[in-house]
Amino acid sequence: MDPIVVILLVFILFCLFMIYYTSYQKSKIKKNLLNLKNERNATLFITLSHFYGLPIAENTITQIFSCSNEYEFLANNNSFKLAKEKVTDISITNDVDIQKNSVSSIGGAIGGAMLFGPVGAMIGGRAKEKTSKIIHSYLIFTFMDNGEIKYIAFNCTGDMNVYKFVKEFNSKNHKKKTTINL
Repeated sequence: MDPIVVILLVFILFCLFMIYYTSYQKSKIKKNLLNLKNERNATLFITLSHFYGLPIAENTITQIFSCSNEYEFLANNNSFKLAKEKVTDISITNDVDIQKNSVSSIGGAIGGAMLFGPVGAMIGGRAKEKTSKIIHSYLIFTFMDNGEIKYIAFNCTGDMNVYKFVKEFNSKNHKKKTTINL
């Protein structure tokens, strides 16, 4: 047999094995998460990065469960529970970062040099300002604790499943009127 054919066959077998192995690992992780959700008898479950409000570090991966009477936040083998009766609002808020970068164009310098010589190269290659917007989204739990408003926030950028938490909250809770004396 030709060595190239043998190498090709080994490569194909390796690729097939990796596809099978990764799908097996994904299904195993999904099954473990489903078991966690079922153990807690939760209606909703999501994994997000902690941003603010819990006594854990920022960007800690946190599993959030919506159980019958409470929300449970599981991070680093610590469980934090928030009674649903304390929650006054669940919302999604966006934050926009605007970054400005100076970019010089080598292509513009070459084109300018070809058309107009050294002066064209300087004009075509000059630095230009490029603006980019980065939008961050946060899932925010607002709750009352001993007459004080508090917040727990999670970075939910790009995750559409967070809207299920807002929808569930809005469907089960008619906006309670809260009066706070300042």
